[in-house]
Amino acid sequence: MLKKTVFLDRDGTINEEVSYLHKAEDFRFLPGVVEGMKLLYEQGFQLVVITNQAGIGRGYYTEEDAERLHGYMREELRKQGILLQGIYYCPHHLEGLPPYNMDCSCRKPKAGLFYQAEWDMLLEERNSDGKTTAAIHSSYRLTAREEAELEEENRTFPDRKSWLSSSYMIGDKLLDCLAGKNFGVNPILLGTGYGKEELEKAKKEGKQDFSYFPTFLDAVKAIL
Repeated sequence: MLKKTVFLDRDGTINEEVSYLHKAEDFRFLPGVVEGMKLLYEQGFQLVVITNQAGIGRGYYTEEDAERLHGYMREELRKQGILLQGIYYCPHHLEGLPPYNMDCSCRKPKAGLFYQAEWDMLLEERNSDGKTTAAIHSSYRLTAREEAELEEENRTFPDRKSWLSSSYMIGDKLLDCLAGKNFGVNPILLGTGYGKEELEKAKKEGKQDFSYFPTFLDAVKAIL
């Protein structure tokens, strides 16, 4: 059985929006985020970060830079008693540099990173106290066949459908919400980061098929 999960965008959702953020000294948690993540974690939710990192593909920073930043974020949360189940990132962009200039299966709003997280969570080993034995930091590596198998299982297995209906995607962009919908979890748009602009865009297009909350803590309280 998979545990209920909150998937989280990174920039503009967890931390302040900084153009092509890749240095720990530029990382700032948004107000209420750590408190909200702790509430979710203490109520039994797994926390998984799903983030597009086109700056890697464009050559602005490396995968190693992103991993160092994510290590810093993970450690700061650990100090507050919060375990990130996994951090998944897409380094690709069609206008990027080789080998990253590709039409990938992992860049949101596609759901490849969600399926990768699901795959890892199904295979992970746990200690006797229920904690995972290793932190996951991964890009996308599933084959199309493996992703299709997961999609079919999510569609047909009662326990997996129950897991999806109890899980959420929180982000500050419509592509975050669409990615969550494409995977099958409940999408939430925040008013932080680009969220207010994205909400107005959705209203004009008549496509407000997601929940909206001004802040991360507002969203967490609604989930709980």
